[in-house]
Amino acid sequence: MRPVYAFALAGLAGCVQFAEIEQSSPVKPSPTLVSEIKAEVTRDFLDPNSAQFRNLRVVDVTLANGQHERRVCGEVNGKNAMGGYVGFSMFGGVVVDGDFRQRDFFSPCEQWRG
Repeated sequence: MRPVYAFALAGLAGCVQFAEIEQSSPVKPSPTLVSEIKAEVTRDFLDPNSAQFRNLRVVDVTLANGQHERRVCGEVNGKNAMGGYVGFSMFGGVVVDGDFRQRDFFSPCEQWRG
């Protein structure tokens, strides 16, 4: 029965529409915001101090529906229980009232310029 659920979820995921990004512009984050982002992302890590970050960016976006967001995207690598790094994985979130809130979103961090 589990494959049926997987197909149902995949079908529903195809029905979801996201507002397109009309405009995006990079923002230089303050050192305080960078520290807050890193602390939140590594909150549940076994060894948060050993986390490695790359491609951290903060972007102001304007969506096609007129909504404005300050999005945060990046990649983090942490250690497992054996002390080895597990590999970089993506993270994302938004800045609301100056505070970072980690969340998963299935849309790009910034406007694609192809």
